[in-house]
Order: sequence, then C-alpha cells, then structure tokens
Amino acid sequence: MMYKLTRNIVFMTALLGLGLTSCGDYYPGSKEEPYDTDLKTVKITNAGADGTTVVSGTIDEANKMINFPRLDVASNFSAIKVDAEVSEGAQLQQSSFDFSMADDEVEKTLILRVISHKRYKDYFIKVRKNIPVYGADFTKSTVYNYSGDHIYADFTSLLTRSASFDGNYVLIVSRAANKPHLLKVSDLIAGTPNPIPLDLTGVSGGTYSYNQGALANGHIYIATLSGSKASPLKIYYWDTPNAVPETIANINVANIPNSGNRYGDNMSVSIDKNGNGYIFFGDNASTSILRLSVTNHKTIDNPVVLPSNANATAFMNINCIEGTSQYVWSGVRIPVTLTDESANVKYAMNAANISSEAIDPRIFTFNNERYLMVCTAGLGSASKATPTIYVYNITRGNTIEDALKIFDNSDNHNPVYSFALGGFGNSAPSAQTGYYVEKDANGKDSKLYIFGARSDSGFAICSFPIKQQDDN
Repeated sequence: MMYKLTRNIVFMTALLGLGLTSCGDYYPGSKEEPYDTDLKTVKITNAGADGTTVVSGTIDEANKMINFPRLDVASNFSAIKVDAEVSEGAQLQQSSFDFSMADDEVEKTLILRVISHKRYKDYFIKVRKNIPVYGADFTKSTVYNYSGDHIYADFTSLLTRSASFDGNYVLIVSRAANKPHLLKVSDLIAGTPNPIPLDLTGVSGGTYSYNQGALANGHIYIATLSGSKASPLKIYYWDTPNAVPETIANINVANIPNSGNRYGDNMSVSIDKNGNGYIFFGDNASTSILRLSVTNHKTIDNPVVLPSNANATAFMNINCIEGTSQYVWSGVRIPVTLTDESANVKYAMNAANISSEAIDPRIFTFNNERYLMVCTAGLGSASKATPTIYVYNITRGNTIEDALKIFDNSDNHNPVYSFALGGFGNSAPSAQTGYYVEKDANGKDSKLYIFGARSDSGFAICSFPIKQQDDN
C-alpha cells in the first residue's frame, strides 16, 4: 500500500513538472521587454509635387530626433504621411502630420509617438523645405591678416594713409622707404608679400607728392595732397604696374569757384569698366566736395564743387554702387547716406543702427544677397571706434533705398561679419574698403573677398565661400 502511494506521488510530480514547462513556452514574461516602443525605420511616403516620392529618415536614438532630407517646396506639407517599422505589438499614434509653414519658414518640428499598450516613446520629427540658400557663408572666413600683431611695416607713423584692393593687387600709397608700391594678392595669400615698386618718374609737387590712391579696372591712380590753394592737386596714372606714370590732372584749386583750401586727405574713385565715371575729393574743412569727370580712364575734366557736410571731417568717401547711378556717402560723423553723383541726399541711415565713424561705405551684391560694408575710422585720441571692417546684410527691399529703410526699421542691426584691424585713435585715420567677387567656370559667384585698411592699423583681406545648404 505504501509502495502504491509513493509511486503516485512521483507520477503526479512528473506531470506537474511537464505542465510547468509547457506553460512557460507561452507566458508573455519570457520576453525581455513585452511592450517595446522602439522606432526602427521611418519614411515619408507622399513627398514631391505629385505626392508619390518616398523619402527615408535617419533616427538619432540618443537624442530622439528624426531627420529627413529637405523636401520639395511643392510637397503637401499640411498632410505629410509617415510610415514606420516599430517594435512588435507597437504602432504610431498617428501617421499624418500637419507641417504647414509660412513662406519665410524653412523648417518645422513636431512630435512622433510610438505606443504599445500603456507605454509610449516620443521622437522629434523635423521636416525642412528645399529652398536655395544665397549669399556668402560668413562663418567660414579665411583671413589674410596684415594688421594688429601682423601689421604691414609701412603702416607706421601715419606714413601710409591710403590703400586699395582689386582682387589681384593691393596698392599701398606709402611715404615710408617702400614708397608707393603694389602687392600681389596671391603673394599675400601665400604669406610672402613682395613689394612691386611703382615708377615715380615725374611724380612731384603738392604738399605731399603722393597721399591717396586707388585701383580701377587694373589701372592705378595716385593723388597729391594739396595743402592750400597755392599747392597743385595732381593725379598720376599708371596703365599697368610696370608703366611710366602719366600726369592726367594738374589742377590749380584757386581757379575753381567755391573750392576748398585743401584736397587730397581722401579720394574716392568710381570708374566703370568702360573707363567712365568720377573722382571725388572732400576738402579738409568738410565744406565742399570736388568732383572730377573721367572718360576713357585717364581724361580728367569738368571740375565741379559740391556741397558737403560739416560733420564729414577730412575723412569721407562717396562710392558708386556698381551697376547703378546711385552713390553711397559717409564721413566720420555723418551716417551712411544714399545720394546721386552730385551728393544730393536721397536717404540718410540712422547713425545709431551701425557702428560709429563708419567710412568708405560700399554696397554690393554677391550670390543674390546685397551687403553694406564700412570701416570705422577712429579719429583722434578720444575716439572709441576701434578700427574694424563691418558687413551688414541689406538684401530685403526692391531698391537700395528700400533696403536701407527696411534695415533701419528692423529689430536686428547686427553685422553679419566683422574683423578688427586694431590700432588706436589718431589724427589722420584714413580708412579704405574694397571687395572682389570671384567667378566659377560657369560665370557664377563662387567666392567673396573683402578688404579693409586704416592708417597705423594695417590691412586685411577676408575671403568667404558661397553659402551651401546644411543637411546636418
């Protein structure tokens, strides 16, 4: 009897063991995570104008971020459809999203939720328009610096008060040992400046025989300083770097009605590719502007005295805006001002909206964006304006006047780029600017170069590539 009882107990224990093993094969707890909410793959299924383009996204699991390549602007952003592979038993809370954006918006981020029973996991899902980008990428500057601690030797003791840049050369109008000379931009980029002296045969007269200069279409212009009406104002011209100079102007200022007493502290050369335009000199007392007409690059005639502004000081410039008949003028204490060729004011900017003492203003276009460039002067020992190159984006606006007004009325007056030349206030802070647009094999803008120089501060060339879309 005891034998039968023992045998039954063993038999029942064996059956119970089999039953437990069998039930274990189907118990949900055998999974490590029975309600996973992972996102494995994701795609948009209705991109493009016709709504049939499929675009796969990338999943950054650590940051819970989903990124897609930029979508065609013709896509139906108000009903973006999403398909995804998720953990077994999980699903998307929704598969259609409204990514509607205003015209000036380029991206939008929403929440994509993966749910399983009462558990869920959220991801950020970002959609961006494929809108072309324009202008220069000012975050990727390359600077060839001959200022500050790397100052070019001739920029000392106010012996160099003028420099100019045309993309191929830098002109240094120096009264130091090197005298007026050129520097190849390619040498400056390589860090090996090699002065190319200008022939100075016949260059004489004036309070200084050479004080201001400019490059225009590969030609070289240098002017004397006419310190009084008895001192001649001369302009010398070099057709090429190796040419013998020609005297293309020898002006007795006393013979010009209403002229000022001293010209040559500043010089603005605006000559188009056909060799026609104007050369402007603001007088030292800022009572007048002397304008000279230029034809065929070197025929100078028709001197005209224009009204100035007492706040211009001896350091002012007026430059033609390329491709237009408009000019942009400023002095140490007058704001950037839009004018015509006779210095008639069309619009004066609010001086508080850009850096003080902004002179030699230039407005130009690069890769379909419009910019205003200036260099601050630093006039006198009390000046707080550190000599600096500034670039402002003034793209918005159908006209240049509209653009300046829009900039003035905006909430953002920050420059898109600045580079400090350094140096201290001095009595003759003649500052210069310049720019050059490099083209690619198809004639499209590919690289922007800007230039700034200032007496006793030196000069710098800054280059920038075109802006590219960033898909990161």
